[in-house]
Amino acid sequence: MTAVSFLKKELQKIDSQVSQKITTFTFPDISLVDLLPFAATEEVFFFESKEEDFSYLALGKSKFFLKSDVQEFLDHNPEDILVFQDSFEENSATLCYLPEWCLVRRNGSVTLRVHHSLEYQSYSPSNIIFNLSIWESFLGPWISYEERPESDEWAKMINDANRLFSRSELEKIVLHRKKIFTYDSPIEMTVLFREVYEANKNSSHFTVYNQLNYMEAFISLTPERLFTLKGQNLETVSLAGSIARGTDEESDRELEERLTTSDKLIREHNIVTKAIEEKLRPVLSELTISPLITMKLPYIQHRQAVIKGVLKDTTTVLELIELLHPTPAVGGIPHDKAKVKILEIEKEKRGYYAGPVGVLSQKFSEIAVGIRSALILGPNLTVYGGAGIVAGSEAEEEWIETGTKMQPFIKVINKSTL
Repeated sequence: MTAVSFLKKELQKIDSQVSQKITTFTFPDISLVDLLPFAATEEVFFFESKEEDFSYLALGKSKFFLKSDVQEFLDHNPEDILVFQDSFEENSATLCYLPEWCLVRRNGSVTLRVHHSLEYQSYSPSNIIFNLSIWESFLGPWISYEERPESDEWAKMINDANRLFSRSELEKIVLHRKKIFTYDSPIEMTVLFREVYEANKNSSHFTVYNQLNYMEAFISLTPERLFTLKGQNLETVSLAGSIARGTDEESDRELEERLTTSDKLIREHNIVTKAIEEKLRPVLSELTISPLITMKLPYIQHRQAVIKGVLKDTTTVLELIELLHPTPAVGGIPHDKAKVKILEIEKEKRGYYAGPVGVLSQKFSEIAVGIRSALILGPNLTVYGGAGIVAGSEAEEEWIETGTKMQPFIKVINKSTL
């Protein structure tokens, strides 16, 4: 079933049945991402898993949650799925809510659950949720652009980090930079997202589109999972160490060889794995770590190990988020000191960049880490890229690496200027 046929055939039926207090529906397979251009609500959240057969579209808001109330709701509402997004700094911009319309695509079918509107405390008619009268739109060229920081300031940041290593204050710190593009009018947010989504279909990543209002959206095509939780079965990854892809098969193998033999990259990955293991052992009844594998994305490759375990009943899903975030792959080691030093060196808060984002439920929770990301704010588009800095890191190499990590967005943005 196409998105258009779904909207034309099913919405009137849904309205009729909701008026009779029927609020759960099942449909044949629909691409949820294809429904996005028709979304009429101010708040839109789309999440697509990297490995699980799961995608999720949330429209509107039914109920906000404080962190202290989340677990009780999940315990008493096993079929409901909550949106979750937090800032990197935690608690400064936590977003956790039950949507009005929640569509889940899994196992070849789509389930819809409908809830009261937060604003009106009644069921919204479908014409408040979807708008069938959309017009063709496109992403125009940007008119100005800036690097923040510029290359000389970036070099100073790397030097500041190396001084911390020389004084044994840190083992690792992750720093990021941005490219900021300005357009001559507010960006068509779903148009940009769809172009980025289509351009990166062959890459393995979690997909996030979080439209906070009609002028602001956070987008992430991230390879990094904070965790997947099925019941009490936990899976996470140790992801660190990066190198570019080759231009042909031979050069790609040579680069992978450097990735797996470089003392710096081996040390960086070992630091991350050890830190995650130390955090998890107290809350798991068993823990296993896979041999190292290479994660190959179209523009970059990483060292990765899969970590699995069984979560003890005494640990809640939000406690697990607080325990693991930020991982050493986006923060540093030691954890607490690295967070302080990141703010000192970067000089501004990250917001949703590198923060935890995903879905929460009693049966299935999946939280990704919002890297390889961008923020739309009116006519401005900010693209983020980060790099793990350890002793001996060189500014020019890290500048190139962070630029490579921005490619999922840059290749789309620059295409519109040709």
